[in-house]
Amino acid sequence: METLKNHPTIAETTTFLKTDKITVRYGNTVALQDVTLYIPANRVTVLIGPSGCGKSTTLRCLNALVKPLSGHIEYHDLPTQALGETDLRRSMGYAIQSVGLMPHMTVEENVDLVPKLLGWRKNSRTERVSRLLKLVRMDPDVYRNKYPDELSGGEAQRVGVARALGADPPVLLMDEPFGAVDPLTREQLQNEFIRIQRQLKKTVVFVTHDIDEAVRLADYLVIMKDGIIVQADSPEHILANPADTFVERFLGPDRSLKRLTLFTADRCMDKAISVHDSDGKENHNDDTSCCHWVVDKNGCPVSGRAWIQGKFVERQINSDTHTVQTYSSLKECMSSILSLGLTAAPVVDDDGRLCGEVRFETIQRISIS
Repeated sequence: METLKNHPTIAETTTFLKTDKITVRYGNTVALQDVTLYIPANRVTVLIGPSGCGKSTTLRCLNALVKPLSGHIEYHDLPTQALGETDLRRSMGYAIQSVGLMPHMTVEENVDLVPKLLGWRKNSRTERVSRLLKLVRMDPDVYRNKYPDELSGGEAQRVGVARALGADPPVLLMDEPFGAVDPLTREQLQNEFIRIQRQLKKTVVFVTHDIDEAVRLADYLVIMKDGIIVQADSPEHILANPADTFVERFLGPDRSLKRLTLFTADRCMDKAISVHDSDGKENHNDDTSCCHWVVDKNGCPVSGRAWIQGKFVERQINSDTHTVQTYSSLKECMSSILSLGLTAAPVVDDDGRLCGEVRFETIQRISIS
């Protein structure tokens, strides 16, 4: 396998974790075969492949839940065998598909679990819980004293991420963390994950079976099959240059559309033009690339206007289906444009206020570049 220096996306960082020719067997079944993997610091490494390919086994080797038959693992240039298993695991956040919240503990007690085990002072822990709940967009005053059975699937998953970040670990391991929620909630959780990762810049190892999720979240994408790594590179490079027919088939026939998940709205949006409801079409120029957005007193878009094929078109906006968040993918933006029937999608901030627009011509330009 190539070393990190050959991958431009992550060449500017260092290797935080490394597996060196690790092999794992379950009876006569070879789960991993001489797997060498470099995990870049402060980046998201996504492991993906068919069921039974070894992706979850690789993840569990990193925190010693599974011990390789041969080979070794380095953690910050130290062999993990030289570290105590308890200390190793406490230095890694762990979020899983079933969340694994303690049902008899409140949200606060679940998030506080590792800091308490590490002996943090009570006031520091209380402050940390509040900060983490706000980070995952859950009001501490509302959720602190709730129990897991009082939460929705998406809320429970957010608490699971907050708990994994409890003691501010340098490494976050995530095994199918969003796999048990509905598609809409999953999309929202992916947006939140992107937002949080941009703030915290953790070293993340993320396992998923969803190729769209993998392409969207990964800085470094690792595709596995039958216990070996078949290709590891940036998602953009893999989409453009699949290593073999297996990778090509695994990526699916819509590889060019998947490129739209590589970009977020905030990095592709243009300045939005906001107008008053009383402004008529005579105040709207015939530039077909942009829209005029009617906003309410709070700055939230309520309708959009555009000239399309020589006709003045106005559409009412449903904030649940027509607006996109700053961390939404261009694929979501394209869906909004088609649903709205205009030439752009309105981008809103956390409070629903208009902050920009993503134009169809921008998406078109990116899709063919």
